Amino acid sequence: MLSSTDTPPSTGGQRFDRISRINHWFTAAVFLVALGIGLVIDYAGLSEQMTFALYDWHMLFGIVVLVYGLWRVSWRMVNGFPAPVDGTPRWQERAAHAVHIGLLIVIIVMPISGIVMTISGGFDVAIWGVVLVPSIGEIVWLNSAAGFTHWAISMLILVLLALHIGEVLKHHFVDRDATLSRMLRGSKEDI
Repeated sequence: MLSSTDTPPSTGGQRFDRISRINHWFTAAVFLVALGIGLVIDYAGLSEQMTFALYDWHMLFGIVVLVYGLWRVSWRMVNGFPAPVDGTPRWQERAAHAVHIGLLIVIIVMPISGIVMTISGGFDVAIWGVVLVPSIGEIVWLNSAAGFTHWAISMLILVLLALHIGEVLKHHFVDRDATLSRMLRGSKEDI
């Protein structure tokens, strides 16, 4: 907490605008739900009936991640990244940028690998009976490659999320800078 004699931490001259903040938090929420359901499907040892029921939800959230993710990635490409807060070491800037780029890539690649895995496994991508992407028939090598990619990316996501959240917590509690607050609040004009 700042005392009355402390100066407020620098935001690097730029805060995240409202659209960037909505993009970040909405994508994070939907992505985490899809990831969580996927991990439950893979590791909870549920009955086949329950697993199939969860697949509809997993596919729904995965499709939302892909569609909204394309918008989010496009927005970030057009608008760039805000500057880091003042005083951030260059190596931390580069590491943070690499993690952000990695997260933006997996937002797109993860659902695409799931779609390819599904349609090459002989199944339609369907949500509650509505076919969104029809099966291309069973193509074992493609299904296997897409399945491995989908699993490997889920593990990569866990690492990227741990780095991202750890980085934010370090900035907030150790460095006591405005990294987190600028993603929570934006600028005064934007509130």
